[in-house]
Amino acid sequence: MKKVVLAEPIDEAGMKVLHGKVDIAISPDPSAESVGQLLKEAHGLVVRTATKVTRSMIESAPHLEVISRTGGGLDNVDIEAATESGVVVCGVKGPQDRFVAELTVTLIMALSKQIFYLDGEVRKGNFRSRYEYRPAGLFGKKVGLIGLGRIGRIVADICHHLGMEVWGYDPYLNPEDLHLPGLVFTKEREEMIRTSDFLSVHVPLSNETQGLIGRRELSWMKPTAFLINTSRGEIVDEPALIETLQQGKIAGAGLDVFAKEPPDPSHPFFRMENVILTPHTGALTRDAVAQLAEGAAQNTLDVLEGRKPSYSINWDEVLRKK
Repeated sequence: MKKVVLAEPIDEAGMKVLHGKVDIAISPDPSAESVGQLLKEAHGLVVRTATKVTRSMIESAPHLEVISRTGGGLDNVDIEAATESGVVVCGVKGPQDRFVAELTVTLIMALSKQIFYLDGEVRKGNFRSRYEYRPAGLFGKKVGLIGLGRIGRIVADICHHLGMEVWGYDPYLNPEDLHLPGLVFTKEREEMIRTSDFLSVHVPLSNETQGLIGRRELSWMKPTAFLINTSRGEIVDEPALIETLQQGKIAGAGLDVFAKEPPDPSHPFFRMENVILTPHTGALTRDAVAQLAEGAAQNTLDVLEGRKPSYSINWDEVLRKK
């Protein structure tokens, strides 16, 4: 029976898929050291987000056939090293998309209605904060979307039905590929950023997208605008964002992701009253966690049994190498 290592425990729905079909070993912790040690005799690896799968880990696992993520982002796996070693890297796309989009819109609404500020004031007994007239309406406000993949399109649809003006930028798509009512598709990224009331990021992390929203892009934003990031922390230049917020050059931010997770306790974000922070929880609803675990487990079995997984970044290339 082939051995599958779990870098971290997964939902019972995923365990049921694997039970009786493979020998399961659960790492005592998600560190590269602990996982790497178990990986030396493993045929498969299921990872969440806490483990970074490095070249050395892959190259020291001669029997490894598949690395399966309980999610769609594969940035914590060395894809190049895996491909060179003939290891299929796969993920699960679909179940989490709607939930991430819902969190994005929730952050837009919470920022617009100033929930973070008003909640604190009410708790302090300042009920007269209602007369500061801080909340704003969303109807007619412009949201600019960087990236129009699965999640970006759902956000666009929800915002359209809220009566917002929805603009989208994606250099890899053509307007005729999109069938979204109310969407203004643009190739003019700067114009969109300069005129948006909310700027929301929806791209995968890669060498190309790391630091995509940097000092220059932040300087284009209106002082009344908000930034929302539910994709990956490294896509936004975090020091530049901190400086921009501290200087009051934008109105605030809603962040589900960080350059380092978890952030250090002394992180400047924790002292900012115009920033809403959530712990990379966009896809982690109770339903999605079960579906992602089940999907990752099934992808693992599919590869080990010679079947194509539901989503893989290198399946075809690995197949050609064999």
